[in-house]
Amino acid sequence: MSSAPTSLDTILAKRAVRSVYQPIFDLAELEVVGYEALARGPAGTVWESPQKLLEAAQRTGRLAELDWVCRAAAFRGAVDAGLPPALSLFVNVEPTSSRVACPTDLRPLVDLAHAGLQVVAEVTERSMTQDPAGLLAARDRWRAEQTPVALDDVGADAESQAMMPLLRPDIIKLDRAVTEDLTTAHAARVVDAARTEAARTGALLLAEGIETPEQLASVREAGVSLGQGWLLGLPGPLPATLTEPATPLPLARPVGPAPPGTTPFEVASGARRPESASRAVMLHRSRMLEDQGVAATEPTVLLTSFQEARRFGPATRRRYETLAAEGIFTAAFGRHMPPNPAARVRGCDIRDGDPLATEWVVVVVGSRFVSGLFGRQRDADSYDVVATDDRDLVLAAAATLARRLEPATSRT
Repeated sequence: MSSAPTSLDTILAKRAVRSVYQPIFDLAELEVVGYEALARGPAGTVWESPQKLLEAAQRTGRLAELDWVCRAAAFRGAVDAGLPPALSLFVNVEPTSSRVACPTDLRPLVDLAHAGLQVVAEVTERSMTQDPAGLLAARDRWRAEQTPVALDDVGADAESQAMMPLLRPDIIKLDRAVTEDLTTAHAARVVDAARTEAARTGALLLAEGIETPEQLASVREAGVSLGQGWLLGLPGPLPATLTEPATPLPLARPVGPAPPGTTPFEVASGARRPESASRAVMLHRSRMLEDQGVAATEPTVLLTSFQEARRFGPATRRRYETLAAEGIFTAAFGRHMPPNPAARVRGCDIRDGDPLATEWVVVVVGSRFVSGLFGRQRDADSYDVVATDDRDLVLAAAATLARRLEPATSRT
């Protein structure tokens, strides 16, 4: 066994992870409203770097265990310091840990923390594309517990940014590369998408990496209400005196019940009366929707159910590779669909007995543009069809597809 896994084994076995805490400020009042817990390995070793720990855990399949250990370290420091519920504790969470039970020795501390602290579950943009099903399942559980969800590093990756409307985060954290210079075209597009989502859902915007007075002034002018960075406060131990803010961060926003249905067509047809369409009409309308996704000037999600993998032929494969190359998060569903049916395209095998096998679906989601085509096969050449631009309905239907995606394998 190599030295890296052995060293990681020792760190995990001894729970040898600690946390430092960086303050998060209300930028209007410049008062602390919370702290982000940042994991560190044993001091003075190569494992002190959280990136080193993360890379080793990913290589050895122990990411979920590392995540639980890091969370427990964050909770231990906060509980020991007497962090009051009025100060939110931002804790980084890997969706993969939702598939693994909390280790029994850590469970009492985790339960104590959730009972006495206001935890904010912070997930990275990367997790949106790596394991959307796990993330959506975890989000539902957090919402039931009134745990707000923060989406980290927004703007670092176009594909992940496109998935933001599906998650509906309570807090949108702008990546430090965006904060560094809001005058760039990329930063302007990211901030516009984040502000659009915030205006629609009530989410709060938080700027990471504020290091200069000029950056602080810029993010304030852009309407960002929360911030963190070296200008405001360095990571370190929690202070001996913890002052409660005048206005604590709000709890998770209530979200109405999802429309009934386990497939896109079931969701859409529960709210809209289906019409009849031939296969030729379905093909034409599908192409139109795909083209609208390509023409969008924002990061976009394209989810398509082909019913059978054989319909994802060479011409379609080339078309979807082109779409994916444009930065569109692209996934294809069908019976016997391989995990990577084309370069940068996620595949999902529709299992036996899944009613999705009878559905022809195309969903396009962006921060401003949303549309869906939902068909269920009636006979060899006709479909019952719902086409809609209703944002909430399309997102609910899209979620039934995202929940079927397995965690990402290596892409071709």
